[in-house]
Amino acid sequence: MQVIDDEGNLFGHVNVIDALVVLVILAVVVAGVALLTGDDEQPEPSLATTNVTLDLGTQPEYIAAEINEGDSYSPGGDAELTITDIHLSPQDGQTHVTVRAELRGQPNDESVTYADAPPRLGRTLDIATSRYQVSGQIRAIGDGNSLDRETTTVVLQDTVPATDAREVTAGDEVRLAGRTVATVTDVAAYATSDPSQRTVYVEAELETYAQRGERRFGNTPLRGGQTVTLPASEYTIDGRLERIGSGLDRAAADVLVESTVDVETAERIAEGDVATVAGHETAEVQTVTTYATGNPDRKRVFVGLSLQTLSDGQRQQFGDMHVQRGNSVEISTESYELSGPIRRVGTLEERGTLANRTVTLRMTDVREDMADAIDAGMTERSGETTVARVTRVNTEPAVIIATGDNGSVNVVDHPFLRDITLTTELQVRETTSGVRFKGDTIRQGSTVVLDLGTITVRAELVSIGG
Repeated sequence: MQVIDDEGNLFGHVNVIDALVVLVILAVVVAGVALLTGDDEQPEPSLATTNVTLDLGTQPEYIAAEINEGDSYSPGGDAELTITDIHLSPQDGQTHVTVRAELRGQPNDESVTYADAPPRLGRTLDIATSRYQVSGQIRAIGDGNSLDRETTTVVLQDTVPATDAREVTAGDEVRLAGRTVATVTDVAAYATSDPSQRTVYVEAELETYAQRGERRFGNTPLRGGQTVTLPASEYTIDGRLERIGSGLDRAAADVLVESTVDVETAERIAEGDVATVAGHETAEVQTVTTYATGNPDRKRVFVGLSLQTLSDGQRQQFGDMHVQRGNSVEISTESYELSGPIRRVGTLEERGTLANRTVTLRMTDVREDMADAIDAGMTERSGETTVARVTRVNTEPAVIIATGDNGSVNVVDHPFLRDITLTTELQVRETTSGVRFKGDTIRQGSTVVLDLGTITVRAELVSIGG
C-alpha cells in the first residue's frame, strides 16, 4: 500500500493536509498544558556536609536518656543536623552530654553554610525533636562522624566513709541513661587517723574521647590532680587522678614500727595478725618485741609489718603516706588498732646484732622496804625472751652528813635509805654507733628502766662489761 495515494490521502484514508492540522493542534495543546502546570522537577541543589562535636552541657537523666544516634533536626531550608555519636559522663549530680553531629547545607569554601552561617568553634546550635530540645556549643569541626573513643585506665584516690569503702568492689559499673560509662576494676583501701574514714584507691576503666589531642571524660580533661566523679549505685567516688593509662601497681614493703600502747593491746599483738580495711588486707604482723616502760600500764612495742603497698614511681605508697622512715603507719585488726612511726624500712628487726652484756646499775637513796624487794634472779621478759636478769644485788646504807653537838661534821649511815648496786645481764643490740637496750642507746650515765614483775627499777648505768 502507498503511504500517500494519487488523491493525496494518507494510507488511502486521511488527507495529508488534515493530518498536519491535527498535529499542529496537538502541539499547541501540549504546550499550553505545560505552560499552565509548570515543570516541578528541578535539579536538586549540590549540598555538602561536615562533622562537629557539640557540648550539650549537663542534662537531667530523663533528657539524656532520650538523646540517641540518628536524631535529626532541620532549622529550615537545606540545613539539617543529624546526631551520629554520643558520650555521657557524670557531673554535678546530672549527666554531661557530648555528641558528634553531621551538618548538611550549602557548600561554603571548604565548609558548609548551616542555618545561614558556617560552623565556628563556640557557636551554639539547637537540636529540637518531638521529644526534647537542647542546645550546645561547637567544640571541634571536621574529621569523621564518630568521636575518637578509647577505654582509658585510671587510678583515683579518695577519702570516703568507712561504710562506703566496704561497698567499693571490682566489677562495679557507673551507668548513665542506660549506658555504661565507667567500670571499677580494682580497689585498695587503707585506714586513716579518723576511724570513720578510709582512704581508697580505685582503678577504673573510663569511656573517654579525644579532643585536640587530649583525652577527656565528659567535661574533664584527664590530667594528674584533676577530680573525677564516679557515682555508682551504692556510693560516689570524687577522686583525685593519680594515674592515667595504667592501673594499681601493687607491691609489698617490710617495715619496723614503734609504738607505746596500753598493756592489754600489747598482749593482743601477735605474729600472724592480719590488718584489713573494708575487707582488703593491708598488713601482716611478722615480728613483735615488747618492752616495759616507766609506766606499769604502758608498753613499748616494736612491730615488724609486711605492708601491702602501691608503687608510686620509685616510692611506695601506704594509704596517703609514702613508706619512709619517720612517717606514721596505722593498721587495724579485729582486736586492736596500732599506729606509730616507721623506724626502719626493708627489715622487720631492730638495728644491730643481738648480744648479752653484763651491765652494772646503781640506785641511791632507796627506801629500805623497796631495797629488800629486789633479789638476784629477778627478770624482765618480752614474750618468751628474757631481756634482763639481775645476777647480784649489793645493798648498803645510804650515807648522810651529820653535824654533832660540838660542831663536828660526821659521815653516818642513813637510818632507812639504802644505796643499791645491781649486777645485771642485759640482752642488747650492738651497733656501729654503740650499744642499744630496749630500743635506746645506752652508755655510762644513762638511765635504765627494768620491769622485774613486782617492782620497777629505775637506775643509773655505771658500766658496761663484756
